[in-house]
Amino acid sequence: MSYYVLNDYEHRGTLIRSEGRKSFKYDKERGWVRTGIMAQFRFPDSPVYDSYYEVTEEEANKILEQK
Repeated sequence: MSYYVLNDYEHRGTLIRSEGRKSFKYDKERGWVRTGIMAQFRFPDSPVYDSYYEVTEEEANKILEQK
């Protein structure tokens, strides 16, 4: 399992959990919700390509505590 924080203007600070090809974004009210958002961040021709950074599970848990 991998964790990412999006860093583009529109989604800045969004926490993503990736399990293989499946991705989930954290929603304060609903918890982990399946999403396909990471596809645009990994597509080289996308304007938001590579606009994220990886965090450890420990760091992801700290981010969740703050939300």
